[in-house]
Amino acid sequence: MNPVIIFIEIIIMLLAFGFLVFGMLYISPLTFISDYPPEIQEVYYRTQRKEATKKKLTVAMKMKKLVALIAFMFLFAWMLHLAGAETFAEGLLLSYAYILCLFAWDTFFLDWVLFANIKRIRLPGTEHMEKEYHQKWFHVKVCLPMIPVFAAVGALSALLMIWIW
Repeated sequence: MNPVIIFIEIIIMLLAFGFLVFGMLYISPLTFISDYPPEIQEVYYRTQRKEATKKKLTVAMKMKKLVALIAFMFLFAWMLHLAGAETFAEGLLLSYAYILCLFAWDTFFLDWVLFANIKRIRLPGTEHMEKEYHQKWFHVKVCLPMIPVFAAVGALSALLMIWIW
């Protein structure tokens, strides 16, 4: 495997993920509402008078996340191939590295630094909620139950890489 290609892939992936998140938020602030702490969600729904759409949005968020996981699985398989992974074990370990980088970028940079400190990108009606946006442990706790899902995506990505290439 080529470490230079892996490094470049990771940088491009993180930047693309960041632009995707901000692009989706620009289009619709509700895109990732389920990723916010419950206190922020409740204030948003109440101040924006969207209580009636809450259940529908929850289903839509689950569908978006499922589609995103499938897309990342295929993207990772392609990236594994480009990086030179040849065996399932190489592909599995590298896909876990990709997932770990995404988790770290999303949690430690996007959630803890940007969303917590830039009021312009907060949900409308929640700009004043300093303490709630600075709940660092919340973002880690939300990701912990996703570990089996990430493991499955990594394994399926490695299998796809072997199957396609």
